[in-house]
Amino acid sequence: MNAVLFGGDARQLEISRILLQSGYRVWMVGFEKSEKVYGADHIQVSELKNIPIDLFILPVSGVKKGGEVEASYAGGPLVLTKEIAALLTETCMIISGIHTPELTNILKREICFLFDREDVAIHNSIPTAEGTLLLAMQHTPFTIHRSNVVVIGFGRVGLTTARLFRQAGAFVKTAVRETGKFARAVEMGLDPFYMEEINAYMEQADIIINTVPSLVITDEVIQHMNKTGLIIDLASLPGGTDFEAAKKAGVQAIHALSLPGKTAPQTAGKILGRVIVDAAREWKKERGL
Repeated sequence: MNAVLFGGDARQLEISRILLQSGYRVWMVGFEKSEKVYGADHIQVSELKNIPIDLFILPVSGVKKGGEVEASYAGGPLVLTKEIAALLTETCMIISGIHTPELTNILKREICFLFDREDVAIHNSIPTAEGTLLLAMQHTPFTIHRSNVVVIGFGRVGLTTARLFRQAGAFVKTAVRETGKFARAVEMGLDPFYMEEINAYMEQADIIINTVPSLVITDEVIQHMNKTGLIIDLASLPGGTDFEAAKKAGVQAIHALSLPGKTAPQTAGKILGRVIVDAAREWKKERGL
C-alpha cells in the first residue's frame, strides 16, 4: 500500500511514522527542509506519476486559493493541480483535514474530511484547549485563576476548553443555543447563558474564547466589552469575530488557527495518523478492495 503525504507541517512527520508502522510505504512531497523520517521517501511532484497511489493525504488546512497547499518544509510553493488529480484513480482514497471550495473544484470526487469525524474532533479538542490556555497566559497581565472567562459555543472544542479553564481556577461562563447544552454546562459546574444574552456578559469578561464558525463577536458585542479584555477566536477562517471592529476599539483579538499543530504537533500527528489508518481500513473494506 502506497501512501503519499502531499505537503503539511510537523504533524505529517508523525503521521508518516504511524503509516510506516502500519505497513504502508510512504512517499512525502514538499518536505525538502524537514528531518528525514526513517523508511519514508522524499520525492518531487514530477515523480508522482511513477507511483501507484493508494492513499493521498493533504494537509489539515486543505487546499487554498490557486490550488496551493500548506507546506512548511517545502523549498517553494506546493500546488495541487488537475494533472496531479488525474493520477488519483478511483481505488485511491483521498484525505484532507477540512473542506475548501478549491479542493472540491480540483478533485471532483469523494474525499474523506478528517475534521468531519467525531473521533478527530474530540481528540483534537485537547491540544486545542491547551494551546488556548497557553495563549491566554501569554497575552494577559493577570492569572487565569479567578479571571472571568466566557466561552462562546459549547461543542466539542468549547466543552473541553471550558473545562480546562475551570480546572485552572477561572470563573467560566458559556454561551449556548440549546437547552441540552445549557443543562450539560450546569452539570459541569459552569455558568451558562443563551447566545442572545451575550451583550450582558461582555463587560465583566477578562477573556472571551469563540468556537463558533460564524460572526458572533460583532461590533455591537465588542462595544459592550471591557477594553482590557482579550478575544481568542478558535473558529476556522474567517472566524467568528469582527477583527476590524476589535482593532478600532483597541481590543486585543487573536485568531488562533491550527493550535494542535503549533503547540503539540507530535500528539496531534499521532491522533491524525491513527485515525487515517482506521479510516483507510474502513474505506477499503466498504469497497471490497
